[in-house]
Amino acid sequence: MNKIKNLFKLEFIFIILALIYYLIFVNKGLVFLDEGYFLHSAERIFNGQIPYKDFSLQYGPTFFYILAFLFKIFGPSILIGRLFAVFICVLIIAIVFLILNKLKVSLGVIIISFLSLVSFGYPLINIPNIMWANVLLAFLLVLVYFFWLSQGSYRYLLMIGILLALSLSFKQNFGVAFTILFNFLLFFGRKENLQQKIKNFLILQGIWITLTLLWVYYFFIRNNFQGLLDFINYSKRFAQTIVFSYPSLSFMFQPTGIFKLLPYYLPVLLLFLVLTLWFKKNKDFKIIAFSSTAVVGFFVSIYPQSDLLHVYPFLGMVLISFLLLPFKKKNQIFLRIIAVVMILIGFYLTLFTKSYRYENYYYKYDTYLNLPRTQGIMITKKDNDDIIKVSKFIENKTKKGDYIFAYPYSPLLYFILNRPNPSKDSLYFLPNWHFYDDKIIIGELKQKKVKYVITQGNYILDTDLSRFIQKQTKIYEFVQFQVFEITTNSYSKF
Repeated sequence: MNKIKNLFKLEFIFIILALIYYLIFVNKGLVFLDEGYFLHSAERIFNGQIPYKDFSLQYGPTFFYILAFLFKIFGPSILIGRLFAVFICVLIIAIVFLILNKLKVSLGVIIISFLSLVSFGYPLINIPNIMWANVLLAFLLVLVYFFWLSQGSYRYLLMIGILLALSLSFKQNFGVAFTILFNFLLFFGRKENLQQKIKNFLILQGIWITLTLLWVYYFFIRNNFQGLLDFINYSKRFAQTIVFSYPSLSFMFQPTGIFKLLPYYLPVLLLFLVLTLWFKKNKDFKIIAFSSTAVVGFFVSIYPQSDLLHVYPFLGMVLISFLLLPFKKKNQIFLRIIAVVMILIGFYLTLFTKSYRYENYYYKYDTYLNLPRTQGIMITKKDNDDIIKVSKFIENKTKKGDYIFAYPYSPLLYFILNRPNPSKDSLYFLPNWHFYDDKIIIGELKQKKVKYVITQGNYILDTDLSRFIQKQTKIYEFVQFQVFEITTNSYSKF
């Protein structure tokens, strides 16, 4: 009993240490595209708009409604979204400890597992990104499945069905993948007669399908069937836009190439090892469930976009899976060494490469951005000066309810500047990145009487929307932003 209490105390200390470590990064930097997409969409819900009808959304609605609810309680701010992400990532660690305790692993495995999660945790994606919610749901599914394996109770079947429905309402591809996986795990996991297996199968389908149909009916079937068609068509177009790629093994011949390949090829190795577990005579379905969920989560997250940002979320779970596999002692030592190397890679990527993969280095964020919705957020002095100038311009030239247009990939500007978006879309970098045609968007700008367009980065693109903006008068040019003024007669030419 004392041993268990001491273990719980140690795990609690680890959770506190993770929280302290994560909070170091919670207020660093701004991510205009991804963070802007999540916060701006949640703010539109906060302001009473309905997703898929009043504005486009490429994910399920639940994550955004949770963010909007937090805005309702605490007010819209970047820090609230960041703290929500920290809460999710700390909860992930707590759930993993519960799973490891049920598996009765050694203290060494617990410590390495903790470091695996932290090294590839929140600081690498320090925004309210929906991926962390998917990871949390994956671990929750595994934990509840463990309880179902030991007890076979219908209440755990109900909980799994609810979690699968929740996963579908967060990010569709994860929901579909986890639903297929856990149907297999539930069908083969317990030694039951065929009639009972079929009964469990039908109950599970009834739960997640019923719950999914509720939000699909509310947002689409009830009075927005066209929105459902737009949603499906967008998903098809988006998947076709990006060509899936995987790092070549030729990287091995470079001095540090092996370290670039490990995050991508360890999950491939795990995939083959998991397949062997499925075909073993004496199956340990707890280990199979954990490692299979890690493999499925990883490969779903990197398709079709296989950059490191999509590698990070499930990599911790992949590393823990290697520690749990039933290898001989010599092989276990080797795998722990690999895990330690990966942990060092994770901390290196956090501390010595750019934040959020493409932004600035964490140590360069040294200036507080003192705007109402960015209180506590630190960015570079150069970016701070730029954003303050844009903010003052918009504040002087527009009223709170006036529309502005942020182009081509900066929805965070709507959130920071507290000005509404005239378009149903928020990203325009590629034609397949927005639901609606350029001419429809230009019509929305005309209808909402938009006077100012703020561009960031490369805005000269081969699109009607870009050509329309280029024909306007550039009235200000800052370091990373340009402001164009739209004249009334400009709309008649398009």
